[in-house]
Amino acid sequence: MTLFKFTHDWVAAGDDEPEILHTMTNLALHIDNINLMQNEDIWAKTIRESVLVSAYPLAMWLASSWWRLNFEILPPHVREQSPLIDWRMAHEMGAANHGFVWPTVIFASDGEVMKVWAKPSNGNIQQSVRYLNGLTQPISIQLAEFQKCVDDFIASVLSRLDAVGCPNTDLRHLWLAVEEERADPLNFNYRRLEAQLGYEPDECSEAMMSKAQALEQQMGAEALAELAPLYGKIIGDTSLNALEEMINSLGLTATPNIPSLQKSKSTKAAPWQHAVAVARELWASLSKQGDVIENQQLYDLLGLSASAVEQWTPPNAYKPAAIAVPCNANQLKIVPRKKHPMAKRFELARLLSDYIFTNDIDKKWLASTDLATSRQQYQRAFAAEFLCPINALQDFLKNDYSESAIEDASEHFQVSQATVNSLLINNGFLPPFIGDYAEIRLPYPLGT
Repeated sequence: MTLFKFTHDWVAAGDDEPEILHTMTNLALHIDNINLMQNEDIWAKTIRESVLVSAYPLAMWLASSWWRLNFEILPPHVREQSPLIDWRMAHEMGAANHGFVWPTVIFASDGEVMKVWAKPSNGNIQQSVRYLNGLTQPISIQLAEFQKCVDDFIASVLSRLDAVGCPNTDLRHLWLAVEEERADPLNFNYRRLEAQLGYEPDECSEAMMSKAQALEQQMGAEALAELAPLYGKIIGDTSLNALEEMINSLGLTATPNIPSLQKSKSTKAAPWQHAVAVARELWASLSKQGDVIENQQLYDLLGLSASAVEQWTPPNAYKPAAIAVPCNANQLKIVPRKKHPMAKRFELARLLSDYIFTNDIDKKWLASTDLATSRQQYQRAFAAEFLCPINALQDFLKNDYSESAIEDASEHFQVSQATVNSLLINNGFLPPFIGDYAEIRLPYPLGT
């Protein structure tokens, strides 16, 4: 289990309002064996294992951001466009502010785990504290572990305030409200859905929340959790109308016929590892020649008409998701969004994997998006390995990783060059694209 822990020692320092003054502490944040608060004290010219700050603003930020931290995921396409400022205020530790220097740490849930990114302080920024450590890649923490750590930290701050005679604080009232809502199933679900849509508590209009709750009742919480970030605040108050239009639009009739797969059962493996195991089991179960999954085999697994798929043209308007709506018996209405033959093939493989992924959900709704949820990671890993098995790819390339060889592999397996490159990188045959080393530590550029 990944260690995630705040450590602190109360100290008497400063001259500020009581909540700040009485919660001054030497604070450290440990993730496994990395202390993200190890720092250089610029004035004292000393390396310290903790930083002198007040715990109160950090506790207030954690409490006020609790719902969004735990249930709002990273928006799509953040490499091209950083998230909106209100998303960043709810997910970047620096938003605790109050005049203290905080490390650059970003938190975002993927639906199953809390992902944490961090980078050291920029050497050219003139501040009293320079944080020395970062993470070279995001680290995943079980949501329950993250929540326990936050609960313990806030409880410790409140206990300190009680001990020094400051029991009646904004933090006390805010945290009591959060705890009461967490304990009540109806309130919990309401707040969770608000956060998935991208809203602060009570920020979303009643009309939109009513529509969202009706959609959740219709398609299930699991499916709406995959779509809410795309049809929520990021678009506007009428965004759910677009989702309803897609649900009611024309689509492809599918009757999936998937063999029984032992590895499709729940597992503690990471989503991509589980997906690869399932893809290999399904691939091995097929009677086929050669190393390529032909389109007809893919269509047969989904119970799709080849002519219907090949004649399908999505609407001109951009759709952020592909979905499949349950119909009669085992039948689905699939509404794809991709036009290019390779992209359409990859998307259908993703929907196939989503059907397998949701095998224990009655009246399963399928959703394929560009988001970074655990479920979407599973889909992408499955589709890549199923359509372009790494062992077959290696046999085809024969250790030739030139651009032309990768182009040939893309054509042979009928997947994009990006898919081929990702498979080679993820399996250690190519180094990752490094680019700006400072930026790969974070999911998006912070700017200056």
